Amino acid sequence: MASASPAASSRWQRVRERLLAVAERLRPFYPALRIAGFVAAVAIVVVMGVRAAGEVDADELAWWPLPLALVAAGIWWVLLARGWSIVAGGRTSRHDVSLWCRTQALRFVPGGIWAPASRAATVEGGAAEKLAAVGGENVLALCAAVCIGGVGMGLGISLWWLALTPVLVVPLLAAGALRGRVRVTPDRARRGLVNYGVAFSAYAVHGVLVQLAVSGSVDVLAIAGAACLAWAAGLVVVIAPSGIGVRELVYVGLLDGSMPHAELAAAAVTMRLVMIAAELGVLLVAGRPAPAPASS
Repeated sequence: MASASPAASSRWQRVRERLLAVAERLRPFYPALRIAGFVAAVAIVVVMGVRAAGEVDADELAWWPLPLALVAAGIWWVLLARGWSIVAGGRTSRHDVSLWCRTQALRFVPGGIWAPASRAATVEGGAAEKLAAVGGENVLALCAAVCIGGVGMGLGISLWWLALTPVLVVPLLAAGALRGRVRVTPDRARRGLVNYGVAFSAYAVHGVLVQLAVSGSVDVLAIAGAACLAWAAGLVVVIAPSGIGVRELVYVGLLDGSMPHAELAAAAVTMRLVMIAAELGVLLVAGRPAPAPASS
């Protein structure tokens, strides 16, 4: 048993050396590969947008809230990208924002892991650092969405939903317990939570405006809360690419009985279309390949 560990370590070292050699050979092609990745990301988002548009009945929509919803969704998307930048690098960086925008399109690929896995590959350090970066990003976003969703549902439907709000302290406690061992420091966790809190406030506004476009009048708090909790459910169910189907089902289920089922379903699908349109706009502006930061 004692000889197994050195042998395994030696094999891993050989694999690592080969991977580094391949990366070094590919280095001259990195600019072209980044451009190709950007083009592929745009193509994926466009295809998903066309599919979503085919499920929306434009004749049933009031159009005036939709441009405002698009702006709110765009703010949300930019802040999600900024959240990754804060977690991974400790500051807002064009390179990290651009990387997030391009890799995030991979969430539409079945499997649910390709977007975070592709970002993890760019994080310096060992497996623990890579896992901490992508895990921290997702946990911070999830807790912010659940907290805001709990507040909305609690004030709009039932006070019992307020029991979800303490989830906000989970990433802070985790960052404190792991202080000095991973890149998600307590300071990054605090700044990340503030960033994601603003992000999902914008997401909630987007949900309210879309439902308003469909229904004409809405319960603002209930819609805002259900939209955020539905997003959180889609994040947790990783087998559904980008939460497709899951978020729509949860959104309708949370609000069932408070509004006509058809209106809720139409709004759920329209929300996805607006989100994809916002993603495409941000990708075209902020997702263009940026120079990699100089290594210190």
